[in-house]
Amino acid sequence: MSASRRILRTGLLLSVLIGLVLATTGCGYLKNLRDDAMDCGTLAVGYVPPVAPGDEEVKAIGLLPPALGAYVEVTEFLHLGALFKATGDLEWDRRGAGATIDVRRKIGIGPLHDVFIEQEPIVANAYKTRDNELDGWREHMAAMKDPVFGSPAKVLIYESQNKTLGYEIDPDAFVWRSLPWMSRGWQDWEMVSVEFAIPEPFILHSGFYFRAGFDLSQVVDLALSALCLDLYSDAAYNFAGEPKR
Repeated sequence: MSASRRILRTGLLLSVLIGLVLATTGCGYLKNLRDDAMDCGTLAVGYVPPVAPGDEEVKAIGLLPPALGAYVEVTEFLHLGALFKATGDLEWDRRGAGATIDVRRKIGIGPLHDVFIEQEPIVANAYKTRDNELDGWREHMAAMKDPVFGSPAKVLIYESQNKTLGYEIDPDAFVWRSLPWMSRGWQDWEMVSVEFAIPEPFILHSGFYFRAGFDLSQVVDLALSALCLDLYSDAAYNFAGEPKR
């Protein structure tokens, strides 16, 4: 048999095996693969108008839109910049995604940094909201603390007063916070990201926000997930597609 035929047969065999794996593992495999693929990065765009809708009446934002600054993170151990913004965002935040009202304040230089984030989901997936099928997964992530820094595995929900999976932080206390405080959790400490917030008070009386980031370590986790290996114990679903916890 020629070498080309052996290569063709090997390729067909691998295709059949991969097809069998996909057919027998159910949608849970694809859900976990999707989640691990989303964990590889973050992307968001935000906007604050001159007049914002409220529960009972509209609210004037004021002369200077709350969107100002630039911030860069090269892993959790290197920060640079200062940023404050309060915008409505369309965001992909690792495996979380949706539309949120996002207020954040960041200031940092080197390993020293202060990070405050408060989000109110408008429309979001189950990773960004509570009281759903992933509550057990969130408890698992919160309990799986890093033994050195005490950080939970993943943080995706940033609630009022920043009471997030064991963190209770006074939003009115502007305190320099160095390590071990990790706003994303220890599994995502290698995120490299950049954020910009730009006010335009002259013509549109509006503010704009942009964020982009990438985590190379999560690419390795994605490759292992394709082989059904859960390196970080962060898989939310079993093979049948039901929540694991």
